[in-house]
Amino acid sequence: MAVPPIILKTALTASTDKRFWKIAGIITAAIFMPIILLILMVAALFSGVETVNNSLLDYSFKGETIPAEFTVEQRGAIEDMRSRLSELERFIAEKEKYEERSLDKNLIKAVFYCLNFGGKLNEKFDYETFCKCFEDAEYTELKSVLQAVSKEFPEYEITENLIYSIKKVYEYLNVEAV
Repeated sequence: MAVPPIILKTALTASTDKRFWKIAGIITAAIFMPIILLILMVAALFSGVETVNNSLLDYSFKGETIPAEFTVEQRGAIEDMRSRLSELERFIAEKEKYEERSLDKNLIKAVFYCLNFGGKLNEKFDYETFCKCFEDAEYTELKSVLQAVSKEFPEYEITENLIYSIKKVYEYLNVEAV
């Protein structure tokens, strides 16, 4: 089927006309603008989440002052985590003092933080059993460590999101240690 000559002439004239390209550009931008805006909004949302998570890490691990606009529950969760992390650090120091085993403190703290932040931890939490799951383990063995933790503490559910969070907290702690 042949294209009529009038259509070919119109297309050729339109393709060389600057006004045609301006109109085509405006129409294309109008079509794609909602998609571009949606992508930018999602990217901004994730950027904001990352900033909030880093702030919570600063409040929990560095002991920075908790902002006044935080709710009582948020303050309680951060203060509880600070207290628990102090207990954990004391236990790790005692363990390393009397035993010659190496423990990756940052890995232990990252896993502990991700498993317990915002939750109610039993007052008689067994730090010794928890730390045994990490004896002579390296970060590359995270999945097997988490299996051991899950076996000893069945109340913890290990998910891919948890593993991702542990990796982020571990990176944070290692950067802060430098």
